[in-house]
Amino acid sequence: MTDGILHLRELTGLNRVGILAQDLSWTKGIMEGLDYVLPEVYGFDLVYRDVFPPEIVDFSSYFAAAESAGVEVLMPLIAGSGAIPFVKEYYDRQSPMVIYGGYLSHQVAGPEGWVNTDGKCEYITSGIYPITAGYPLTSKTLPVREAYIERWGEIPIMQGATAYDILRYILPDAIRRADTLDTDAVIQSLETTSIEISTARNFVFTSSHDLMMGKDPNDPDAEYAFVIYFQWQNEELVPIYPKKIMEEAGATYMFPDWPGPWD
Repeated sequence: MTDGILHLRELTGLNRVGILAQDLSWTKGIMEGLDYVLPEVYGFDLVYRDVFPPEIVDFSSYFAAAESAGVEVLMPLIAGSGAIPFVKEYYDRQSPMVIYGGYLSHQVAGPEGWVNTDGKCEYITSGIYPITAGYPLTSKTLPVREAYIERWGEIPIMQGATAYDILRYILPDAIRRADTLDTDAVIQSLETTSIEISTARNFVFTSSHDLMMGKDPNDPDAEYAFVIYFQWQNEELVPIYPKKIMEEAGATYMFPDWPGPWD
């Protein structure tokens, strides 16, 4: 999230940030991290932060408070269907800020978002898997997407995409290299995984069995797994971050067509 908003500041110069999150356990740690990292490490002006009950569907008071605080970039942390009225309120009031980063559910950030919001997701930028957005990140992304849709009749989202990659690519690769089904041997083989999958150009584990993200500081050409931010532009999901992916796609960031700090 911090890398993504640094990229936005580089593109736009916008520096006054707000965070709006569902009052749930999964958002608390993220907010605590952003509370420190954004202002103290990266020099953003964190001018607004708030949480709301998960059942809320009227976001007018929250946008009014964010606008009063002078927010230029609002980072939402909203799972589930609550993302739909949030986006509609933003569009209808033509709020003078951009919605970027954080997390919005696939009901808005995914391909059905345009229909779900009556096209009011225009200009929204959020992270989503390339296989969900239909972006050919790797040679496997679109073939897996098409096979999944043919089998299940729906577009794969996070859990489906990762489960498929595990069972189709990561585990079989480790078993082949171990040349055995012995548990300890397969674990050792998994520890040295380096493989292209549908959701990453090079899937690698850290020494503590976590997921290697971003770039290797010792090898600028090495790419691991990363979140891609897509912006809704004219009914299409356009990759905006990372910078390299945006440049590969020939994309540009779009501001809303109403008045705001971008004027």
